This record gives sequence, structure tokens and C-alpha cells, in this order.
Amino acid sequence: MKHAWAIVAMLMLSAVIPFCATGQNPPADMEVLAPPGAAVFHYQHLDDQRLLVTAEDREGNPLRHLSAADFDFRLRGRRAEILSVEPLATSQEVSLNIVMVIDNSASMKHRGAVAAVLEALETITGLLRPIDNVTLVVFDDLQTRRLGGRDLHVRAKSSSDRAVLRAFLEESFSRGLTDKTVLYEGMLAGVTLAGQMPPEAHKFLVVFSDGEDLNSAVQAPLVAQAAAGLENFEAYAVDYMPGSATDPLLQAFTADHGGRVWKAESASDLVPIFQAVSSKMLYRHVVTYRFLFPPTGTLSVAPSRLTIEETTTIDSAPLLNYVYFAAGSSAIPERYATFERQADTDSFDEQQLHGTLEKYAHVLDIIGRRLRNHPSAGVRLVGCNANSGEERGRLDLSRARAEAVKAYLQFIWGIDPERLEVEARHLPEVPSSGRSVEGREENQRVEIHSLDPAILDVVRSVYVEARSDAQGLEVRPRIEAAHGVARWELTVSGGAETLYTRADSQPPDDRLLLDWQVLPLMRLAAHPQLRVVLHLEDREGQALRVEGDPVEVDFIQREQRLARHLGFRVQEKYALILFDFDRSDIKDRNAAIVNQIVGRIQAVPEVAVAIEGHTDDIGPEDYNVDLSRRRALAVYSQIATALAGATPEAVTHTGVGPFDPLYGNGRPENRAMNRTVTVTLEYEQKD
Repeated sequence: MKHAWAIVAMLMLSAVIPFCATGQNPPADMEVLAPPGAAVFHYQHLDDQRLLVTAEDREGNPLRHLSAADFDFRLRGRRAEILSVEPLATSQEVSLNIVMVIDNSASMKHRGAVAAVLEALETITGLLRPIDNVTLVVFDDLQTRRLGGRDLHVRAKSSSDRAVLRAFLEESFSRGLTDKTVLYEGMLAGVTLAGQMPPEAHKFLVVFSDGEDLNSAVQAPLVAQAAAGLENFEAYAVDYMPGSATDPLLQAFTADHGGRVWKAESASDLVPIFQAVSSKMLYRHVVTYRFLFPPTGTLSVAPSRLTIEETTTIDSAPLLNYVYFAAGSSAIPERYATFERQADTDSFDEQQLHGTLEKYAHVLDIIGRRLRNHPSAGVRLVGCNANSGEERGRLDLSRARAEAVKAYLQFIWGIDPERLEVEARHLPEVPSSGRSVEGREENQRVEIHSLDPAILDVVRSVYVEARSDAQGLEVRPRIEAAHGVARWELTVSGGAETLYTRADSQPPDDRLLLDWQVLPLMRLAAHPQLRVVLHLEDREGQALRVEGDPVEVDFIQREQRLARHLGFRVQEKYALILFDFDRSDIKDRNAAIVNQIVGRIQAVPEVAVAIEGHTDDIGPEDYNVDLSRRRALAVYSQIATALAGATPEAVTHTGVGPFDPLYGNGRPENRAMNRTVTVTLEYEQKD
């Protein structure tokens, strides 16, 4: 009853043109329409952009020469673009695996059908491509082959070479003819061999039988059981048994596995029947398609209104009196700004330098200018080494480093060599830890000392800069790109001027913070409105352009505030560096800076003072945070003592340790300048 129901079901389904996916499941809402004229339509997913399609007319003949116009695939209201339709017979990407069970019992010779069978089988093997593989299974009276845990009276040969297959068949129909018919064993062997192939492989079983099974050691239900659940598997049969009736077993088995059985009543029927079998297997189409879902998205930008205020900055940056050298070298590194001729030094003015790092890069020129301006002052140049590895015991290297600094001051700045004392030692007097690479780098230096405080005084400069309460422009892309992101580019512009561009091939983060280092506020201040645009291209070449709401810019200039009789904002910056490695005590040079800060607080009672301690990143984080707090507290305590208890409430102190470093930690001078306490004074000045 089961097999009879399967036959009826196949006929009913053929009448309504079914969608029968036997491979990877398509998307749940994907609709695949049958080509016009198809009474039976099967398809199998090869991958996410290809289908293997079988389309037949009402007589069971395959529809040939199908084109892109014959196919209609839809997904979520979109029609797929059909990229190509290729006959399977010419495809070099989709291989077939054909297992043929051939009845080679002696009755074939008695019926004079051997030549016809060999010719018919040539029909199939003649269509083979190099990527296809055929396995021939024949009966064998004399020996068995163990398959699926059973000893079966069969022999098998797998090849894609027509000559090899032909020779095997000819031998099977001459000396290899059998007295017994073991059809079930042959079919079980074929199903077992097909089951050993990868699940995604396209498998066909073709059974040719000359008579009913009389001698198998297995029963028909075992064959059906072995074939149950095979993926990408179809079965076809040629019934050459005597009589006009079709064998019900073959009919049911092929129907259960998407195929059919042909009845051959004479040897002359075999060639056309095997041609029909070949058509069933090979006249399919590989359809390549794609669904194009254009990328979509939005872009939000905050703040929607950016307030930029012009601020007068009085910057007192401490002078780091160390020059660091590469391991084993006495050449002044290129990162230090130096002049090539003495005549070039006349225009140098330290007050034109902005920022601590720029000032430090000119440390030798600052020292040279000050020595020139203070002819009675001198300096002591102490060359040091790491006293480790290639620098161990190298006093000569220490001296050469000090001599290099002396030569620059003497020959470029014209300083009398009598004012330039040279000294050599191994480790500095207060060394950094030599247990780390960073510590050893910091010990490879020349220290510049002077008894005249003017030589190593802070570097003062006054300049106008822009400030904003916002930390930067926060850009939030919300992008849906079904095909993935190939590249994107973000631009910030003011009018016709492009202020910032960033591009990448990786999907953009959900949050992009463009700080004021990449977007200088003074450049932004020149534009009343900012536009932020994201251009994106997916992997299918589809483009998306999204633009955030314009950012309005309010630029508050000093002259505007004065015209309205308002105070303009002033910021004074002080940094106390030369906290020695792992120390929090305030040394003499720092004490002088603290006293200067106290004087400014007394002169401007409404001033807000922020004291913030920092460290480098050497050592445990928790310890460094505590060290930075101790440094900030030491400065706060000295200020409070000097003010005799009249410390304003707006004086705050905190320590951030190695987090949020001021200058990064990649170079020894940066780490030295991170061992600091910064003191920032803010107030309004009306005159």
C-alpha cells in the first residue's frame, strides 16, 4: 500500500507543478515559479545563488533551451535577477555521481541482448564530463564484496574514463556472466555506495534488470530502508524482464525517489530508453540568480548645535631637560627639531610654540636661545646609558651623547664651550627601572642642568584657541546591508570645504566619535553649518548615501563678548613634570610653579582650578592610579597651605593614573611628561 500511495502521490503532484527542494532549504519566504509549459518542476539549491532545475512537459520530456526569461524567483516583494541559465551537460561546476546496477546474468546472452545493452550503456557514458563519476555494479557468482556490513555478490568499478567503464562492462558480459540473479543485492550495493558520497553530491541510481530477483540473500524492504533519507538522490530503472507488465518493486522504488521506470520489451528498445534515462539526468539547468536588496540606513549626528568659544590660553609648559637616544647610539634623534646653520637660529622664538610636545621637540633650541640671552649662565650636560646589554659599561657612549649635545649648542647656537660642562656616568642619578625595555630607553639620555633658573624655566606662550563643552561630533550610522559592506566613506564639510574624510572596507561602527584632534575647532568655527554625509557601497555595487541633520555652529569670539561688555574666557595651563619615576614629592622646580599658581589664584578669586594627576603606563594600573592621586594631593596640599585655609571651593583634585594619557606612552619623553600633575585655571576677564 505504501508504494501504491507513492505512485498516486507523484501523479497528483505532477499535475499541480510542485516545488520540490531536495537540497539546502531556500529562504522561508522565497517563491520559485515554474517555467511556462512545465508540467513537472523540481529544483535543488546548490548554494545561496544557484538552483539545479528540472523542468519536464506532460509527456515527461525535459524542457530544453530554457533562458533567463523562463524563470521567476521572488523574495519579499523583489524579483531575482537571473544572471545565467546553463545546461547541466555543459556546466563545469556541478558534477553528477551515477551508480548503475547492471544485470549481467546469463539470460542476457540467451536473449541476444548483450550487444544492445553495451550500445545502450554507451549512451550514458558517452555524455560524461571530466567532473562526473560513474560507478558500475554487476553481479558476481564467485566472490563477494562487503558493503554496508554485508557480503554481497557484486563487483564494482568507479571511473570517469569511458574506456575503463566499457572494458569493465564487456568483461562482465563475457567471462563475467552469472548463473544467478541477485537484483536486491545489486540494488543494496548501489544504494550503499551512493550513501557513502557527500550529502551535497548529486546522486543518481540507474537499475537495469533482465529478470526477477531469485537468489539474493537480502529482501526488498532492506533496499528501501537503506535508501531512506538519502539527500540529493534520484532513482531510475529499465525493466527488461519478460512480459509486458512493469515490475512493481522497481516502479515503487523509483517513484519513492523522484524518478521513474521504463519498460523494454525487446533489445531494440534499449538504446532509446537509455537515451531517455540520460535526458532525465543530464537535461537540467543550472540557474544563477541574485536578489538585490539595496542598502538602507540613517545617520544621526550630535550635538545638533555646536557652541565654540574663543579662549585665550596662557600655557606654561615645563621644560623636560632630557634628550633621549636610541640604544647604542650617540646621534641626536631626528624627532628633535634642529637647525642646520647658525644663521637660521636668529628667528627662533619659543613663544611661538604651541603645546607641550612641540615645545619639547625644540628643547635644544630653547636651551640655546636662553644661553644666548643669558651670557653668564652655563649648563652641565650629563650623558647616561642603560648599563645593560650593548650599553653595559659604556661610559664612552655616555660621554659621546653629552658631546653631541654640546656640539649642537656650540656650533649652531654659538655658545662658548667653556659654558658647556660635559659629564659621563652610567645610569642617571634617578634612574627608571631597568627591568623593562621602557625603563632602559628612559635611561639612555643626556640630562641638562643649570644653576641659573632662567635656563630651565617653564616655556610660556599665549595664544587664542577654540573650546567646546562637547567632546566631539558623535556620528551614529544605522545601516542595513543585506549583501555586506564593500566600502564606506564619511565626510564632514562646511560649505564647499571638506573638513574631514574617513574611509574603510569594514562595516562602520554603530558609534563614531570625531574628536577635536581630527576636527580642529578653529576650522569648524569658520562655518555656520556642518554637513555629515556617509557614502556606502555594498558587495553588489549598490550605493547608499545618507546625510545627518545639519549641525549649527555658534562661534563666540572674544571681540563679540567684549563689545557686549562681557568677559572673555581665559584658560591658564600649568604642568608639573619631573616627578621622578615612582615618586610623588614636589621638587624645587615644581615648587616654584606651584607658588606661581597660588599667586594667580589670589589675583583672581573667582577662578576655577582643576588639579589632575597622571602617570605613565609602567607598572600595575591600581598602583599608578593611587600614585597619581598622591601627586595631585601633594599639589593641592601645597596650594592649600600657601593660601592659609582660604582655598576656593572651585579647587578640585583627582588622579587618573595611566588612563587618558596626555601624550601617549610610546616614547620615553612622552612617558616622562605623563608623570605629571596638570593644573588648569579658568576665569572670565573683562579688560
